Amino acid sequence: MNEKIKEQLFKQNLTYKYDASHNLYTIPVPVRKWNKDQLIFTCPFCYSKWKKNGQPYMNGILISHFHGEGGMDADGNYGSRTPHCLPVARTYWDLPTFEFKLIGGNMIY
Repeated sequence: MNEKIKEQLFKQNLTYKYDASHNLYTIPVPVRKWNKDQLIFTCPFCYSKWKKNGQPYMNGILISHFHGEGGMDADGNYGSRTPHCLPVARTYWDLPTFEFKLIGGNMIY
């Protein structure tokens, strides 16, 4: 994980964990229920506005991602936790292989 990502996570009061056996970073993010079938969370990497050179605008705001578009399955899962980050955000941050750990109230997905 590069220093730019670490600094951004620190600004958003988020942490990360690294699983060396799977070469995977996990970033816990707070979520809220959205409708009865989805969860919503603010992505620490995706901004609403990007410059042509691939940098986020200073007045851009962090956008939210939805999770679980298919709704909850019979086992109570909302599907995979792969990031839905914009391609420009992936390039700017040079994001490694990671997933979000969705946490909210007494829920952990």
